[in-house]
Amino acid sequence: MIFKVYNKNLGREVTAGHFNTKTKIFYKAVSTHSKLLVLNAYGIEKCVIEALKEKGCKLIRIEEINTGNVFEIDFDKFVEKAILRVFGNSTEQYYLPLKYFTKVEAAS
Repeated sequence: MIFKVYNKNLGREVTAGHFNTKTKIFYKAVSTHSKLLVLNAYGIEKCVIEALKEKGCKLIRIEEINTGNVFEIDFDKFVEKAILRVFGNSTEQYYLPLKYFTKVEAAS
């Protein structure tokens, strides 16, 4: 299942990530330039997190496409610890520093 959200800066819908309904894992591919540096975190839109909660998501997996690094965190832990903010011209998003994630793959 593909999650799409409206990006105000681009003026169009973009892919926010993919949810595997069998494994209950949410996959988000990101580029390091989209990282919120002040928190060392990537954002996940509030509407996506709410939909994932309804669908019984168990795990969030973030892959940095330009480094190959992969980070995982239990969905409930993410929701418990993340902060909900609007930075710049974006929509409401949940942010959680990468220090809370487990790095499961390194760039080769």
